[in-house]
Amino acid sequence: MTDLPFDPPYKLAIDTPEGRRWVEVQADGSRVDTTAPATTLPPPAERAAYSNDKPGAPSAKAQLFLKVPFAEKDEAKGLGARWDPARKKWYVPQGVNPAPFSRWTE
Repeated sequence: MTDLPFDPPYKLAIDTPEGRRWVEVQADGSRVDTTAPATTLPPPAERAAYSNDKPGAPSAKAQLFLKVPFAEKDEAKGLGARWDPARKKWYVPQGVNPAPFSRWTE
């Protein structure tokens, strides 16, 4: 068995000449056709609108860093914010609308 990138089961998009199809990778490494997950990232053109990066720069995992007081961390997390342990800051990940986080923007 080969090493899998995530603990199965998980869904994977495969681009083919006929179009995109979704498969679910099983624990044994086999793939079964399935439907798209309930939430997917917007197309790259729309994700670029949320980016703080300069055009052509490598994409960072965090698109918008936040100043979230400790007492409000659960609220930010509930809205979709994620914690970056290396920088010790909360951030809005790619594909998440930054509007609900405006009060915490740096």
